[in-house]
Amino acid sequence: MEPKKEQWINDILNSTDGMQRAEPGAFLFAKIRNRLPSGAPPVYVSPVTVWLTVATFALLILLNWRVVDWPSNAAPSQSTDLTHVATELNLFPTGNQLY
Repeated sequence: MEPKKEQWINDILNSTDGMQRAEPGAFLFAKIRNRLPSGAPPVYVSPVTVWLTVATFALLILLNWRVVDWPSNAAPSQSTDLTHVATELNLFPTGNQLY
């Protein structure tokens, strides 16, 4: 490696020498603790919101199950249509058809 590049790399690697860790102020944590609300009542979710969420997830699961379980009519008809066209155009040698 060139000496200038090597010196530059060493300067970068040594640039953190002598640095010290940042120290927080003496009363920073006390100030933060005083600003936090103490004794605030817990937040509850209404039963209506819970039931709407459950109903939404149930509907999504039902719809996904129906889509996965849906009988696929497009794939077989497409393959038979392609086979019919290929047979009409004599693209298959005798006896070698796609099924």
